[in-house]
Amino acid sequence: MLELSNQLVDHMVLYLGKTKHRFMSLKEISLVLKKKLGDEYTSEISIAVKEALKVHDKLDFFREDTYIHDSKFSYCTGNWVAIKGLYKNPLEGKDKMGWYSWQEDEEIDWNKD
Repeated sequence: MLELSNQLVDHMVLYLGKTKHRFMSLKEISLVLKKKLGDEYTSEISIAVKEALKVHDKLDFFREDTYIHDSKFSYCTGNWVAIKGLYKNPLEGKDKMGWYSWQEDEEIDWNKD
């Protein structure tokens, strides 16, 4: 599994570098891994890959937290990775994508209780 995890980490770094904003949530990474691996996907593989991405030397990891963006404090939901040095915080990445600070994916459910 270690060999496969290492290959998947390298794949995800390359994949992230080719995305439009070079910024992605850990939830989305799980979905990419599920699509790539199909029946071979396991939560253990997903966790191993995401843990390795959090500390990868070519990436910045942003934890769900409060950040300063545009001179105001905002809470950012979700955990995110980005190509190193591209964003100071995850709110910059979400802003670039046209998302709200509380969004974790593209879908907005305005009827959510």
